[in-house]
Amino acid sequence: MFPHLEGLHIKRVTGQGATVRLEVETDSRTARCPACATMSQRVHSCYQRRLIDTAIGGRETVIHLRVRRFVCDTMSCAKKTFAEQIDG
Repeated sequence: MFPHLEGLHIKRVTGQGATVRLEVETDSRTARCPACATMSQRVHSCYQRRLIDTAIGGRETVIHLRVRRFVCDTMSCAKKTFAEQIDG
């Protein structure tokens, strides 16, 4: 039903009025630093992105995507923290 959310974990789907809300997060334990390509598993923090998607059955679809910020442990890397990247 949501091919663009492949690789993500849909935690909850709720409907309220004319809106369908999906709460989604990644299920990976690590992320690669975009600056130095080092893998990290140290989570610094989390935040939520709100994405509007195409309608489902004529109802607005809102995706609440939980994104983590990781710590880059490479001393020479300019990025100290970075957000995990989600395909699509």
